[in-house]
Amino acid sequence: MHIKTGDQALYRARVSGCARAAWALSLFGLCAGTAHAQSSVTLYGSLDGGLRHIVNATKPGGAAWTMASNGTYNSNRWGLLGREDLGGGYQARFNLEAGFVLSTGANNNTNNQIFQRTSTVGLSGPFGVVDIGHQFTLQHFLIKDFEPFDFEYLSITEATAVSGGNTGRDDNDINYRGNIGPFILRGELSAGGQAGNIGHGSVAAVGVNYSTPAIKFGAGYTHRSNPLPATSSDFFGDDQYTAGGAFTLGDFTAMAGYSLNLQDTPVSAKTITRNQYLWGGFRYKISTQWDLTAAYYDNKNVTSGVSGRKGVAIAGVTYLLSKRTMFYADVDYTKFTGGYVTNATLNPSQHASQTGFSFGINHFF
Repeated sequence: MHIKTGDQALYRARVSGCARAAWALSLFGLCAGTAHAQSSVTLYGSLDGGLRHIVNATKPGGAAWTMASNGTYNSNRWGLLGREDLGGGYQARFNLEAGFVLSTGANNNTNNQIFQRTSTVGLSGPFGVVDIGHQFTLQHFLIKDFEPFDFEYLSITEATAVSGGNTGRDDNDINYRGNIGPFILRGELSAGGQAGNIGHGSVAAVGVNYSTPAIKFGAGYTHRSNPLPATSSDFFGDDQYTAGGAFTLGDFTAMAGYSLNLQDTPVSAKTITRNQYLWGGFRYKISTQWDLTAAYYDNKNVTSGVSGRKGVAIAGVTYLLSKRTMFYADVDYTKFTGGYVTNATLNPSQHASQTGFSFGINHFF
């Protein structure tokens, strides 16, 4: 191609401009791809505003209306979930989660701890996932496949007790899970932090889940070395054995579980506290907006030779206003027998039965 002398400078400028533009677009594309693969931080949470009515709510008797401090259907919480792509299928990860009281805006704990629900950092890759910090117990993740209410209505059901006590979480905790086909292998190790006594206050647990769209089951074992008073270097054992499963057919899922907790009492007592949990229930998707869940939880407790029993029957419905907002309602009945009736710790109202119902609104973000 022949270009006149007067046009050569203009041609070279145009070629140079096109080259610079192509280089800039390529660099932008590379940077954009890198930024997309590098990291992400997600803000998430749940807000639950509801009312609960309970008959025989207090020791004097009578009914009471309450607004749960941390949600009735779901826990009020907000959190940050972070991921960074390290390449080769590996990711760095973190999770910070705090609970709050919807009615006052305060932190949901007495010592003003911010991230009392979860604070972890970890790594994922072809080997599985490892998270380190303050987090849910292995029991929590193990029973999720066969817990009918999926940890909803925690103040009513026995799911919190089965998953590890008052909080269902462990400090100084290392939690592992890895997938082999339909199997999920689980392991947990929590350091007690007692100088000169590696076992004091520690937790060790193993478990396995099998998960397909139609069938799920799991089993696990947890050993806790519960500390005696801080002035003592002694500790006592706490063993828990758990198994359960679920079966799904269309829009209907049935599930059941069993857990046995054997806890040594202080050495001088020479006795064992025995907690046996049985539960069963179902979930049924009535329509795209309506869901029905019902379950029965049975807890048989033996403490210092005195036995008692607690049975909880509960049915709940939800109605979806959108993918993130729902109305909920439940009705439940709790029956106490034996030592459970008079035990103020296990049954603060000290009545033989309670009847309750709840309703409210829950929004996820």
